[in-house]
Amino acid sequence: QIEVMAAHQLNASSAVDDDEINAATAALDDMASNINIASKYSKTIGTLVLERVGQPWISNVLKQCIADRNDQRALQWGSMLVSFGETYTEFMIQNITHPQLSGHVNTFLQIMLALSRFPGHHGIDEDVSDQPLNFWYLLQEALVDFMYESESDAELARKAAETQAIVKQLYVELLKALVSKCTYPPTDVWMDADKEERERFSGYRREVADALLNTYYVLREDMLSLLVDESINAMGTFELESWQSLEALLFALKSIGEAVPESESTFLPRLFSADVLKQSFMSVLQASARDDNCAAQWGLASTKASILSLIGAYGEWWKGHPELLPVAVPCVTSSLSQPGLVQAAVAAFRRICDSCREQLTEASGSMILLAREVLLAGNSVPLREQQRIFESVAEVVVAQRPDKQVESLTPLIAALAEALGKSASLLESAPGGIALCDLEPYTAPLLNNLRLVDSLARGLQFSDEIEETAIVGDAESTAELEYAAQCYHSSRALQEFRAVLMGLMSRIFVSRIWPQDAQTHMVQIDDCLVECVLSIVNNSARRGPHALAFDFGDIVALIGNAWNATVSRNEGVAGTAVLGSRWSDQCPAFLQCVSQLVMVFSTKENSWQPTRTSADEVDRMLGAVLTRLIDDIYFGISREASTLATAIEQQPVINEYVFDLCTRVLQTHPELFTHLEQVSLGRLCDLSLQALSIPNRLALKPTAYFLTALIRLSSSSTASINTRRQAAMDLLGALWNKYGAAWLRATLAAIGGTHPRSLLPNLSELLFAMTKNHLITTRQWLGELLSQPDFPSAFVDSTTKRIFAQQMVGTRSFSKAKGLVNEFSVKCRNLQGTVYA
Repeated sequence: QIEVMAAHQLNASSAVDDDEINAATAALDDMASNINIASKYSKTIGTLVLERVGQPWISNVLKQCIADRNDQRALQWGSMLVSFGETYTEFMIQNITHPQLSGHVNTFLQIMLALSRFPGHHGIDEDVSDQPLNFWYLLQEALVDFMYESESDAELARKAAETQAIVKQLYVELLKALVSKCTYPPTDVWMDADKEERERFSGYRREVADALLNTYYVLREDMLSLLVDESINAMGTFELESWQSLEALLFALKSIGEAVPESESTFLPRLFSADVLKQSFMSVLQASARDDNCAAQWGLASTKASILSLIGAYGEWWKGHPELLPVAVPCVTSSLSQPGLVQAAVAAFRRICDSCREQLTEASGSMILLAREVLLAGNSVPLREQQRIFESVAEVVVAQRPDKQVESLTPLIAALAEALGKSASLLESAPGGIALCDLEPYTAPLLNNLRLVDSLARGLQFSDEIEETAIVGDAESTAELEYAAQCYHSSRALQEFRAVLMGLMSRIFVSRIWPQDAQTHMVQIDDCLVECVLSIVNNSARRGPHALAFDFGDIVALIGNAWNATVSRNEGVAGTAVLGSRWSDQCPAFLQCVSQLVMVFSTKENSWQPTRTSADEVDRMLGAVLTRLIDDIYFGISREASTLATAIEQQPVINEYVFDLCTRVLQTHPELFTHLEQVSLGRLCDLSLQALSIPNRLALKPTAYFLTALIRLSSSSTASINTRRQAAMDLLGALWNKYGAAWLRATLAAIGGTHPRSLLPNLSELLFAMTKNHLITTRQWLGELLSQPDFPSAFVDSTTKRIFAQQMVGTRSFSKAKGLVNEFSVKCRNLQGTVYA
């Protein structure tokens, strides 16, 4: 078949037509990629194919179609040969030094190289060169395996070293080919290419980046040496007219950044030396095109972006060379003033800050100055990039001693307070009676500044590790958090900023500038503002100290004002409320925020929380918040449809957040349930019952988690727990006695076929919790429910149901219970004996 293909290419007028060639190609492709055949006959088939392809006249045919840039022929050959190569890489590695086969293997590998360097620019004027990329990855993996397997045998080790040397020579050529192929085309070719062609070339470059990484694993220092030498030379002679070659080298160096060890001390110190950074990198980054034509601007911007990406890719390496950071960081930050480079500069800045927090603490003053300049620059830096800068700067600041943190933050929060005041005044100056969409020019500046505060709050968080170790009693972590709390609490600058921020956020929800809904007469507040305020509360309310932490009472009052702006109580009709038209969009953010407050404030008081509200008062206030939320959400969901179940099905996300919050309460501080009103508890149980009946993952999964936690806690009763905890357990037990039979019925119906089988793991866990924690009542209810005709399915008889009930109440193994539920569900769905069983 191979010879027929080659002969046909030599003689286009032969009797073999294109259809036969295509059939031959397909047959060879299938054979070459068949793993089963390869595992049995790898030596036979591998030898046959390599011998045929290795014949000079056939290899010349292949090389000729590549030289002629005949895409169609090259793709035909490439498809078959690449499939063969990917399947037989191990065979080739083992025989690359074989006396009879080494020449054929080398010929084949040279053909793969020729395909990899197929003339043209992929996606624009050729579609061949991407075919062998995966082959090179598999060949590298086969080499690694061969080297590892040869370590224990001296003769094999000698052969492996010889094989490695040959493969290294091959990969040096591959490196040159890959750098050449990822080089951008001449400017005129790029400008003539359409959008789809450019996207295909960019996608190909991403694939080449992976191939370069695999090449590094073979060449290691040899590759780094070659790329560094050529990059330094290219930067020394850089001219805008030939920018593509430098950009390709920088791209290659960036692509291998994750694999180069932090300890590399031979080549990277040359590339990132102070002289090269100042004279070469900085000069290119600050260069400008001699004219305003689009082509020149594009070339220079691409080169600059690659320099920034390269600096960011070696973030971990900079950590071991802090002496170079004072030169490297300005290379990045100086590019923030160039609009086309902001995104690349911020990405590099974040990578360096993430990796080198401790090393950058000495430069925190300049970091704060940068954040302040970004704030004052306004829209010249996109908001999303401003947020990333603020968060990264905060992460560097929080790595300092707490007293230094306060000192560093003071000028930045002063500038933020001023910006917040101006934007708040602008909002208050908005004319009355205008629509919400027309308020955007007045709300946008305030929203942007609040988002910067939110990013600052997120970056100023202590690590979870420090908080966790302090909570369990680690003396060093506890002392660190106590000192931080003292510094934050005593700082006048932070006190004033927190007061300004809380006052401003509170005024948002009582302002008279918001328009009213024509039907409900509820105010309409911008959703993004609501979510941003709640996010600030979320990110500053931590178990450890936080520079922007607010008093618990102020937080509850703020949430109350915000919720009142969304939902207004109808005092004339008990148990009802008037809800704004946007309440369902804003509701998840409220529930998530309250969930964070439960985790932070309802746990035990720690020594670094000297101003915390008393535990009883916290429970009372959180209980009131939970009661209000449950009642209003229950009413809000109920009004959305004719039945509660239909309403939950239409609003599954709200149901998800409600039960995520309630599960957090049960896991963190179940005593809070004793502060909920009985009617609110009843509404919560009604919601859970209806959610169980809905075959929707968002509705059922969090509900099942909540009920499983409730059932487990409701059976706990030991002498070691305190009176308040016992009261909570008794309350949960009463809920089980009242609603347990209904929960069990809904669970059995879901198992019996009303719900998809993908939900069975959650249903199994819930049913197992019932049988394990409330054996007597569950056994009784199971008997009563399963004795009903056709329940939970008409496909199971009474004997099958009785056996299932007996086995479920008799097992104490969850894995066994899960198997029982799966088996019973299959029978209920009449799927036994089918492929779906």
